[in-house]
Amino acid sequence: MAQQKQSVYIGFRVSGDLLAFLRARQEEGEGLGAVARRQLEFYQALLARGLQEIRALQLSREEALRILEALNGILITPETTPLLRAEVAQRLGDEDPTVEKVRSLSPAGIWALADVAARFWRGDREVLKEILKEERP
Repeated sequence: MAQQKQSVYIGFRVSGDLLAFLRARQEEGEGLGAVARRQLEFYQALLARGLQEIRALQLSREEALRILEALNGILITPETTPLLRAEVAQRLGDEDPTVEKVRSLSPAGIWALADVAARFWRGDREVLKEILKEERP
């Protein structure tokens, strides 16, 4: 039996910079909800590309867990995400070969790592499989 796609309505208010961001991307006659959805789809694609990049590092399970442990307790926000390379280096030490792997990540890879770390520390341990090449779902 074919699985049906679930559709859920999501509504939220925006103002300030986020509203200006959406309006700058709005086509004539297009609702802001459609613009927000499209931008979320772009972000989803960015994270998918970042996950591919992380998997290409071929991290061992131990390396991945050390990176995630280094990010434990870090407040992950849009402002702090670009600083995650430095956080990992500070917590693991510059001489750790895993640090060089994290430093090699592009911005897409860092954003994907931030997403994985946030999900992992919220209790989703299965997310580890998304970054380990040999355990990909």
